Amino acid sequence: MDRWVAAVGLFVVFVLVGTGPLTGADVTSASPSTFGDGNATVTEVGVDRSGLSLTPGRFGTNVTYLRVPPAAAAVDGVTGRPQLLYTVSVPGLDIRLVERRLVTGSGTYRLAPGDRAIPPGRVDGTYDAVLSVRIQSFTTDRTVARTTVTVGGRQ
Repeated sequence: MDRWVAAVGLFVVFVLVGTGPLTGADVTSASPSTFGDGNATVTEVGVDRSGLSLTPGRFGTNVTYLRVPPAAAAVDGVTGRPQLLYTVSVPGLDIRLVERRLVTGSGTYRLAPGDRAIPPGRVDGTYDAVLSVRIQSFTTDRTVARTTVTVGGRQ
């Protein structure tokens, strides 16, 4: 048992010294796949608003699906590691879908949250849905497109 404790203790000391300020090894730096400080200019956002719909499920499942259209955002002037967020919110159904994409450079980014199944008996009528696209980082949080769409009706 004493050898086991000594081995673990030596390993901990080795890791602490090996990653400390004397060696210059930085194990705390952010991964390039995570967002951080930064900004970007979104020059155009496209969403097919008619693609947002409530449709019945197949084969008599009695489930309704919220079908969500993808959003395409043209991005330019990227600095740092911001992210795009595409949010689809239907407060009357207590649904909020969010798709995130790290912005790594100029270009067009496609954001497509999945469809959402709604249990039987919850959909009855029409609902207001808010579709928004934001650019976000630790230093920036700006809505670049926002629209309200009425979705639903008797199925």
